[in-house]
Amino acid sequence: MIALGVGFSARCTAAELEALAAGVLRAVPGDRGPRRIATLERKRETGLLEAVAERLDLTPLYLSAEDLAPFQEGLSRSAPAEAAVGLTAVAEAAALAAAAPGARLVVAKTASPRATCAAAIGQGAG
Repeated sequence: MIALGVGFSARCTAAELEALAAGVLRAVPGDRGPRRIATLERKRETGLLEAVAERLDLTPLYLSAEDLAPFQEGLSRSAPAEAAVGLTAVAEAAALAAAAPGARLVVAKTASPRATCAAAIGQGAG
């Protein structure tokens, strides 16, 4: 299982998020079977995750802040994420949560002007 985790601002476009996610996917080593893209539940109304998921053949997944809380330790800190949702990291934590169990980051947080994306691989990956 390969999972991308993303965080994005209200000004992010589908094109920007898609380009960022596609770049991170290209950096993932090997073919890892099923693929997901995850973000915070509060971003559902934007419709961006579904648009990007469809274009990149990913399954969209929405997670709560509580789902991401156990994955915060040791991740890079994001002041905007802390201010908005009380978490130190969104993209990396979403990738780890979506790829769990046994998830490990394989592509560190990568940023565009209005979004971040990271990739993780979980147990059972190809």
